[in-house]
Amino acid sequence: METDKRSSSVDKAAPDAVSAFEPDVQSSSWLQSRLKIEMKGIERVTDEERQHNTTKFWNACTFWLSANMAVATLNVGSLGGILGLPFWDSFAVILTINVVSNLLPAWTAAFGLTGLRMTTFSRYSFGYWGNILVVIFSMVATTGWNAINSISGAVVLNALSDGKCPTWAGVIIICTVVWIVCALGLNWIHHLDTYAWISPLIVWCVAAGTGASQLTGADPNPISGPNRAAPVLTFMASIFSFAVSWINCAADYNVRMPVDTPRYKIFWATYVGIFVPTVLVQTLGAALYSGTLTNPEWKEAHNEFGVGGLLKMALEPAGGFGKFLMVLAGLSAIPNNIPNNYSFALHAQNFGPWALKVPRVVLVTFGFVAAITIGCCAAEYFDDTLQTLLSVIGYWTVIHITLVIEEHVIFRRGWKGYDLDAWNDPAYLPFGWAAIGAFAFGFVGAALGMKVAWYVGPIAKLIGDGGANIGHELTFAFSAIAFPIFRWMEKRYTGR
Repeated sequence: METDKRSSSVDKAAPDAVSAFEPDVQSSSWLQSRLKIEMKGIERVTDEERQHNTTKFWNACTFWLSANMAVATLNVGSLGGILGLPFWDSFAVILTINVVSNLLPAWTAAFGLTGLRMTTFSRYSFGYWGNILVVIFSMVATTGWNAINSISGAVVLNALSDGKCPTWAGVIIICTVVWIVCALGLNWIHHLDTYAWISPLIVWCVAAGTGASQLTGADPNPISGPNRAAPVLTFMASIFSFAVSWINCAADYNVRMPVDTPRYKIFWATYVGIFVPTVLVQTLGAALYSGTLTNPEWKEAHNEFGVGGLLKMALEPAGGFGKFLMVLAGLSAIPNNIPNNYSFALHAQNFGPWALKVPRVVLVTFGFVAAITIGCCAAEYFDDTLQTLLSVIGYWTVIHITLVIEEHVIFRRGWKGYDLDAWNDPAYLPFGWAAIGAFAFGFVGAALGMKVAWYVGPIAKLIGDGGANIGHELTFAFSAIAFPIFRWMEKRYTGR
C-alpha cells in the first residue's frame, strides 16, 4: 500500500512542476510538434514514452565521436610535451590510459536505459540530500569544461585571424551556437551529432599529412628515475581526468533509447565513440607539439597562440584550403561543448523540488552566461587553468564513480536492486550521510596527492624535484575504503 502511495506521489510531482511554467499548453504543444523542442527536464522517461520518439543505439557512438573529435582533445594531448615528455612517451600514456579509463563512462552510459539522467540516478548511492554534492561539482565541472572547450576553439580562430578575432569574441560565438542547440533539446542534438564528427576528422587527417615533416620523436629531456616518473604521472592524471569527465552526463543522452535495447550495445557504442577520436586527436596534439622542438617558428606560434598556432603551422602548406580547415577546427568546439551546456541544466534541476519548477531552457541559458563569463576570464591563463581543471574534476569524478560502483555491486547487487519509481521521493532514498563522509575522506586523499599550478600535496612532493600528481589514486583509495563502512552504518541505523 505504501508503494502505491509513493508511486502516485512521484508520478504527479513532475507534471505539476512543469505545468507551473506552462500557462499556454497549446503554445507548448505547437513548439513540440513543429520545432521538436524538448520541454521536459529530469523527470523519468517511462517505458511507455520510449515506445515513441526514440533514439538508436548508434546515436551513442556518433554523439561521442562528435564530442571528442575536437580541438580541446588536441589541447589535452599536447600537455605531455608541455610537461617535457617526448612524443613516444606521450603516446604510450595516451593509449594505455584511454584503453582503461574509457570503460567507466561507457559503463555509466547504460544507466540511461533506466530513463533517469546520471545526476538523478546518483541519488540511489549519494542519497537525496547527499546528492547535492554531485549536483554542485557536476555544475562546476560542466561550466569549467564549457569555458575551456570554448577557449580551445577560440584560440584557433584567433590564430587564423592573426589576433584580429580576440579570444573572448571566439568564446562568445561558440557558446552562443551551443546554447541554441541545447535549448532545442535532445532530438536536435542527436541529429547534429550524427554528422558533426566528419569535418573535424578531415581537418586532423590533413594536418597530420601537411605537418608531418616537422614532427619528431626525439627526447628533449633525456632523464630517468623519479624526475621522469613525475611528468608521466601528471600527464596520466590529465588524460584520465579528460576521459572520466564524461561520467556525470554519459547516461543523459540515452534516456530515449527503447527499453529493450541491450546494455552491451550502449556500452560498446559509447566506448568506441569516446576511445577512437580521443586517442587519434590526443596523439595528433602530442605530435604537433613535437614540432616546437625542431622548428623555432612552431615554438613561437605555440607561445603566441597555443595549440591554435601549431595547427596553423601544420596547415600552412595547404594554403587557402588550410585556412578553411582552421575554421572547421575552431567550430569543432561546438559539439564538444553540447554535453556540458545541455547537462548543466539537468544537474541543476536536482537541487530539489523547487529546481524542478525552473524550465530546462532557463537553466541552459544560465549555464551559457556562466561559461561565457568564466571563458573570457580564464583565457589569459589557459595552460594552468586546463591542467588545474582536469585535476580537480578528476578527483571528484573518481569519488562519484567509486561510490556508484560500490552501491551497485555491494548494496544493490545489480540492476534489480533499484526502485526506479522512487527517484524523486526522499522518504524512499538514503539521506546521504555515508556519501558525504566518503566524499570528505576522498578529498583528504586528493589534498595529499594533488599537483596543480597553485598547490602540491605533501605526498606528491616526494616524487621528483617538482612533484607528481597521484591525487586520483589516493582519492580512490580513501573513498573506496570509507564508503562501504559508512554505508553499512547508514543502512543499519536508518533502514535506507
